[in-house]
Amino acid sequence: MSSILPFTPPVVKRLLGWKKSAEEKWCEKAVKSLVKKLKKTGRLDELEKAITTQNCNTKCVTIPRSLDGRLQVSHRKGLPHVIYCRLWRWPDLHSHHELKAIENCEYAFNLKKDEVCVNPYHYQRVETPVLPPVLVPRHTEILTELPPLDDYTHSIPENTNFPAGIEPQSNYIPGIFAFPSLLKIGMDTNFIHKLSSIHKLWFDFLKKCFLILNRTVYFVG
Repeated sequence: MSSILPFTPPVVKRLLGWKKSAEEKWCEKAVKSLVKKLKKTGRLDELEKAITTQNCNTKCVTIPRSLDGRLQVSHRKGLPHVIYCRLWRWPDLHSHHELKAIENCEYAFNLKKDEVCVNPYHYQRVETPVLPPVLVPRHTEILTELPPLDDYTHSIPENTNFPAGIEPQSNYIPGIFAFPSLLKIGMDTNFIHKLSSIHKLWFDFLKKCFLILNRTVYFVG
């Protein structure tokens, strides 16, 4: 208690003697702030009785609820009942989700009244559910290239019918690609040699697209 200044009121010293938190300076400011508020309401004796007897059958010790429900102590904001439950009972308390008011607490925080009970013995600690771990892969596999497609460039169903008035070319063989103009280009080796590598990829892609379109039209028809 060496951090407590000589002019600290005796009641503050007594209350700090029951604290569980290790934050000396902050706890002193938090207790002084609470004592100042309770002197105005006459609840200071009830707080000291609850702390020294550790009895839940004591009366509510209330302070006014702020607009956002939080209390500021030395540039730190928190819910008032959490602050004082952490100070006098559970220093490892993390949030209000771990607290539940006892049945006879008339001004419990969750009731959202104009006054909030900060009697630490009017709250019980509850276990928060532990969420199962979520497994996240360390490395994400990215496909650098698409898997190869089966080559149906020069095949179509053998029972393909040509439109009325159009006769197949003399070199037409059932099962050969049905687009004569593209077939002619595809068989022109001089034309293919003149294409760049990128153009060749596009050329092969277009041929396969025509093939898929041709087969789709056949099966739908």
